Amino acid sequence: MNEVAAKRPGDSRFEKRFLFSSDPALRERFINFFGDLRFGILLEEMDSAAGVVAYDHTDGFDKDLTIVTAACDRIELLCPLQSDRDLRILGQVNYVGRSSMEVGLQMESKTQRGWEAVANAFFIMVARREEGAFPVPPLRVEGEQEMRSWDEGRVRQGERRSQAKSHYLNKPPSAEESALLHSLLRETEQQSQKGVLMKDTHRQATILMHPQNRNIHNKVFGGYIMRLSFETAWSIAHIFSRRRPLFLAVDQFDFLKPVEIGSIVSFDGMVTFTGKTSYIIEVKAEVINPRNGTREITNISYFTFVAADAAGQPRPVPAVLPRSYDEGLKFIDGRRRYHMVKAKRETASDTTPDETSDTPEEGA
Repeated sequence: MNEVAAKRPGDSRFEKRFLFSSDPALRERFINFFGDLRFGILLEEMDSAAGVVAYDHTDGFDKDLTIVTAACDRIELLCPLQSDRDLRILGQVNYVGRSSMEVGLQMESKTQRGWEAVANAFFIMVARREEGAFPVPPLRVEGEQEMRSWDEGRVRQGERRSQAKSHYLNKPPSAEESALLHSLLRETEQQSQKGVLMKDTHRQATILMHPQNRNIHNKVFGGYIMRLSFETAWSIAHIFSRRRPLFLAVDQFDFLKPVEIGSIVSFDGMVTFTGKTSYIIEVKAEVINPRNGTREITNISYFTFVAADAAGQPRPVPAVLPRSYDEGLKFIDGRRRYHMVKAKRETASDTTPDETSDTPEEGA
């Protein structure tokens, strides 16, 4: 078998611009009723960009490959998006495995000082042909920046595996977590702790998948699922906080299986953990079989929001309270994610943590 020729990261470099400052019709399509950019639509654009990069790196069209989105790592919003400023998405391959690629994306906003980063994202793309994994070209990295991107991609790969093992379905609560869960459930039963019951934050949207949202493989476009999941989470955030929700990050977005055109998909979400002003929302997308009522999970995602006042300043949110063991496991999972992200932020800032701070967004 012939070896696959190595490629440079720059060989797959991609750029797309959105001229919001000069195109009112385009801006109108992307804004919500607050006048903010609809991040759900931008998630669609990111997934599309990641696909273009992956097909370019693998010469996927020439080789008749199927490139699928396996996951989206954390997407972090670095600063608020301005709807009257031009935006661009830049992307390239950072790291490769045997049949997988990490596509790094950066969203930038045009300011008077030039282009400034407003969000970073990492998509995991997998190459397949005839239902089997297909080897992708190795990456030839040169220079300090490319080596750094490669090393960071390798670290993220290890973190993804570790996070999968620590998911509440795979890793039971520790002794400390079990004690916390027991205390929470007892207090909730006795109504001795003020807050909002987790089940009362649950919301559901059921949507038919139409052919207008298909990809080149005649499946539902993954970016469309991301958009609907985000909009479900945003609605939950707005109702829960009773304030304008400010999006902070996508902690994880897993694509477990493709969604067929014509499927009936339910998007179920709820608040699973709260800090002082921030909160995590889990959204599951499930295909419902209308003939027998069975449900099959296709996507799981986690979003972090901040409750803000009219001036955009963070405001406290009520505590979310589990009332069953299953809800308790979700609470523990949200707590793990919350503290993992908080630790990463504190490490990145290289400062002494503020012991009075309970929110991952403070000090960002």
